[in-house]
Amino acid sequence: MKKATLALCVLCTVIFSYVKADQKIRTVTFWTFASNNCEELKRRKTEIEQKFNINLQIEFMAQNTFVQKLQLVMMDQQGIPDIIEWMIESNRILSKDPEKSFVMPLNRFIAKSSIKNNISTGRSSLVTYGGNIYGLPHDAHPVVMIYNDTVWKNAGVDVAKIETWDEFFEKAKLLRKLDENGKPKHFALPSSEMGLGDSMYMMWQQTGAQILTKDGRPNLNSYEFKNFVKKWSNWEKSGAMTTWDWGNFQQLIKDGTYASYISPDWWVSQTDAAANEGKYQFNVRSLPLYKRGIKTGSSWGGSFLAIPKGTKDADFIFNIMQYIQYDNSALEARYTETEMLPPVKSFWNNNVLDFQDPRFGGQKIRRLQADSAKILMPITTGDIFWELISIFSDNYRSYTSGKLSFDEMINNSQQDGMETYKSFFENNN
Repeated sequence: MKKATLALCVLCTVIFSYVKADQKIRTVTFWTFASNNCEELKRRKTEIEQKFNINLQIEFMAQNTFVQKLQLVMMDQQGIPDIIEWMIESNRILSKDPEKSFVMPLNRFIAKSSIKNNISTGRSSLVTYGGNIYGLPHDAHPVVMIYNDTVWKNAGVDVAKIETWDEFFEKAKLLRKLDENGKPKHFALPSSEMGLGDSMYMMWQQTGAQILTKDGRPNLNSYEFKNFVKKWSNWEKSGAMTTWDWGNFQQLIKDGTYASYISPDWWVSQTDAAANEGKYQFNVRSLPLYKRGIKTGSSWGGSFLAIPKGTKDADFIFNIMQYIQYDNSALEARYTETEMLPPVKSFWNNNVLDFQDPRFGGQKIRRLQADSAKILMPITTGDIFWELISIFSDNYRSYTSGKLSFDEMINNSQQDGMETYKSFFENNN
């Protein structure tokens, strides 16, 4: 009888211990639109679960449904994910008013975090609205110039010695060789002709010209921005640029049509096929200066992690999110695999960046990218930031097609921006 009682007690203890242990395991849900980052997270899933004693559920979803689904769960207050990953250049989930934002400000968590002074402000500015930081950037995506040294040298130009963009486009006139059909064989840069996108977007960041004021109002008629647009339009009119062709980009590099292009880290691989072919020598350099003597950088693309409002145990979740995004060992492994530079300043001293890239004659492109990341220009963002870019781009196309004068294009952009600004805040108050 005593043995039976003892056995029963042991069994109860085991059951109780199991239940108690099981209760400690929290399910943490993670939503992402980024397939590459999702695969990396899946590979680290067991490691993360063991470190934090959690059950990590990862859900990948298409971009076109992500925000809609997030809106629905936020409205119902049911099924709210703990962590989300979304596009840094099309957020639609942030607001300068924390009450209207889908995700919570991270200021208080970051203030007592080890990453407080270790994240590039040039990247964190893209997720900072009204003084609140809403996300942890996944990457820095610094921009450098990749150029066909053979084509440029045949035109008598050493691109490495060019200091400014004005000088670059002046030298680009020497590229104007015609083929047997009387069409230009080479162009200095690809451009989407869509206004503030692609090459124009990357170059604009170098200027420091802000399209929003500090309080989130349109600033498209500022002297600095108008001056940049005028310069850009003149460079475009010079014939130095041609259409940015996403589908045929690699081929246009291989045949020398694009004599150079400005590229974030995730687009460098477009040179691979041409470099392997060996017909041309490709080199890399930092971006020419917008203003002589003033070094500024640029970035393009990326994502960020954030915590939706309503998530329980936000301090605990932030620690998990920070670990996922910035753990030192994970950073090096991620970079080795993707060659996408983290926004973590301490990582920019890593020896892995000293790799001599055979695609560019042994040049250290990774080091050049890190140097660019150090001088990224902070961008003033706000609730209508991306809408404002679209508004300007529409008016810019009307200008280039001859429907609007330069001043009309600028004035219309500012007026349309103000209407959007007023409408947004009227509808959200």
